[in-house]
Amino acid sequence: MVTAQKRSALEENYRAFVRLLPELLPDHAGEYALMRDGRVVQYFTSPRGALLAGRERFADDLFSVQEMRQSQADFGWFSHVDKNGSGTNSLTAAP
Repeated sequence: MVTAQKRSALEENYRAFVRLLPELLPDHAGEYALMRDGRVVQYFTSPRGALLAGRERFADDLFSVQEMRQSQADFGWFSHVDKNGSGTNSLTAAP
């Protein structure tokens, strides 16, 4: 279960990540950023390495791992909804 405190930390880290990504991507594409308090703590070559380091360093679990890449993650159908609310995904249900 994700606590309100963890959710808040994740949201803060993600907002910072989105803001910092254009600046960091040229030097860190393909790496994984361990983030805490809206800052990158360290870069890793694997998500596992970042996760293990986060667990070791932050017992309160208030950290996140972000992949340094330009394209956005695909969250299924909701990623394919245009600004008018129309689905553009070919997997939408038929009426």
